[in-house]
Amino acid sequence: MVDGRPTYAYTVNGLGHPSIPDQLVAGGDLVRFSVVNRSLANHPWHLHGHPVLVLSRNGKRRTGSPLWVDTFDVRPGEVWEVAFRATNPGMWMNHCHNLPHADQGMMLRLVYDGITSSFAQTHGHM
Repeated sequence: MVDGRPTYAYTVNGLGHPSIPDQLVAGGDLVRFSVVNRSLANHPWHLHGHPVLVLSRNGKRRTGSPLWVDTFDVRPGEVWEVAFRATNPGMWMNHCHNLPHADQGMMLRLVYDGITSSFAQTHGHM
């Protein structure tokens, strides 16, 4: 079920949006997460508002210069581990950037502790 209707769903941790719990962070947190692709489709993953650092792909640690990305393409069977620093308070989408997949449930919200609206006050201004 997605939005109360039966449908094919892409999931996060076995659940489809809007049933996925928010990913809660506090300002300054160093946050790691993994994207595991158990489907036969590519999933270009995108976290709004934050660059992510690629830590590993398929268990192989990244070598060389740090690789900061906006979106990373998780192919069938792949496992990506990434990290980001929580330095941009608000409510952000964390989702597959193949928008039909996001529409079919493959997204969650990243929410900073104490933020109750996507219209967060920043630097003393609204």
